[in-house]
Amino acid sequence: MKKMGRLQSMSLKHKILAVILTGFLVLFLAGIVSLEFVSNSYEKKLYNSIAASLTDSALEISDQLKYIDTIVDSILANQTIQESLDRSGKSTQNSEKQLCFNQVYSTLCDYFFIFNSDAISYISVMQGDDVISTSNRKFQTVPDSVRSKLKRTAYDNQGATVTVTDYGPDHGIFLVKELRKIEGLSLDTLGVLIINIDMNAFISATTEASTEFEDISYYLYDDNSLIFNDSALSRKESAELYKKLRGDYGVVTLKHEKLFAVSGLIPTYGWNYICTVSYNSIYQAITLSSQSFFLIMVLAVILVGIFSTKLVFALFRHFDRLIENMKQFGEGKYEIAVPPIEYRQDEIGLLYKNFDTMVEKINTLINENYINELLKKEAQIKAMESQMDPHFLYNTLDSINWRARMIKSEEISRITTALGNLLRLSLGNNSRDFTLRRELTLVDNYIIIQKIRYQKRLDFSVDIPESLLDIPIPKFTLQPLLENAIRYGLEESSETCYITITSRTEDGTLILKIMNTGSSFEENFMEKLLDGEIQPHGFGIGILNIHKRIQMTYGSAYGLRLYTIEDEETYEECAAAEIRIPCTQKEESKPC
Repeated sequence: MKKMGRLQSMSLKHKILAVILTGFLVLFLAGIVSLEFVSNSYEKKLYNSIAASLTDSALEISDQLKYIDTIVDSILANQTIQESLDRSGKSTQNSEKQLCFNQVYSTLCDYFFIFNSDAISYISVMQGDDVISTSNRKFQTVPDSVRSKLKRTAYDNQGATVTVTDYGPDHGIFLVKELRKIEGLSLDTLGVLIINIDMNAFISATTEASTEFEDISYYLYDDNSLIFNDSALSRKESAELYKKLRGDYGVVTLKHEKLFAVSGLIPTYGWNYICTVSYNSIYQAITLSSQSFFLIMVLAVILVGIFSTKLVFALFRHFDRLIENMKQFGEGKYEIAVPPIEYRQDEIGLLYKNFDTMVEKINTLINENYINELLKKEAQIKAMESQMDPHFLYNTLDSINWRARMIKSEEISRITTALGNLLRLSLGNNSRDFTLRRELTLVDNYIIIQKIRYQKRLDFSVDIPESLLDIPIPKFTLQPLLENAIRYGLEESSETCYITITSRTEDGTLILKIMNTGSSFEENFMEKLLDGEIQPHGFGIGILNIHKRIQMTYGSAYGLRLYTIEDEETYEECAAAEIRIPCTQKEESKPC
């Protein structure tokens, strides 16, 4: 709120300068956003280009692994391998075992060369401590601890083919399977089949179609564990790459080099793969463009600021003189300087001309119309109040009252006393100081007279807080409404008439509600009176009188409202009248 106050208190020339500079700032920010958008668009295009080729590579990897799975199943079902391993497992002679192992070796070599997969490094079968391998030299590089874990994994999975990725960076991927005897469905253990996949050859073979980028690199992960990393990054950096990449693609900084990375998923196996290309040249080009744009915009803002300041201050010298004339006019100096013979032909000259014309017209209004209008309004209010005044004589009423007391007629005495009080209040000239308290005193005297007439058929109550009784109100606002309630609620019915006066406040407005049983208002009665659809006579004149006096005194936002409401207890239709006046205390015009 304080910032808004400072902004509003700024001079117009400073506001114009602020608008101009803000406009350039918006353009500057829009340029930066545009550069960011171009950069993001390029990254998106780069992502789409790489992702398209990687999708094919991922499918190729999945297909190659499935292909190797078929080799595993084929080896398991091979009758020569089944029989040879069965005999070697039962034989106690080394020569017979060696003969069986040679048959297994020959069969494994046939599979190795027939399937001709560059990705397969070697195929091995382990039976106890004996090893049969198409490449014994390569298999010997695998530590004994790893071999033991591979055998344990095969046995734990009871004949299912398992892909072991735990040793990918060092020894590649292993496909292991416990070989069981098929004949007779005995399922006796014959040995463990181990197929090793050379990851470098495997990735090279499956991604050879992705030749659009020369410096492209691939990385495979299984449950956050690294399976394969390209030689461009170390294992630690490959693991860091996986952690830093958020989403399908992004720019990652490793080894002080920016890499554009794209991630995806290998179907069936659920492995994550990441592909990277160098982003340094692209980043440098974008950075250079951003810096050049920033420098140009800063220079432009400085030059525009200097030019705008000189131009605006030159124009506002004339506005400052006009503002000074307006200040003098606001301080009550209604005389204007001798107008020039010829005004300027631009907007400033038009402002001077219109201001001088306005001053002349206001002087005319002050001298000729303002005072007359005040007198006319005061006369209208007095005339309306005079329509409500009764025309009886105090002395006559006093004589009647003394006579009634002499003959001990209590009711006549009460009527004359109440009527006297009523006349004193109504004929008084202090209508400007009239409050709700005095209006209710007037109403009480009027009700005393009516209760003597109607006895128990009239039930009257008032529920207004003491704190609201000193609010100013036009004289004779409530009494005519009570008179109407009694007339239509009692004179035309033999039932008891209940009349209540209540109050409430809403947003600085006092609402007085007069409700009575036994009668109701026609729908939109007040609107029809105001529009002339119903010609006022009798009570209608009094209603219009109250409504117009309130609006002339307080404004069009206040007045009288008439409507019909249903009683909450008896469900009987009741007439209701609401009076709306400002809720302002008489003392020092304090709000309620």
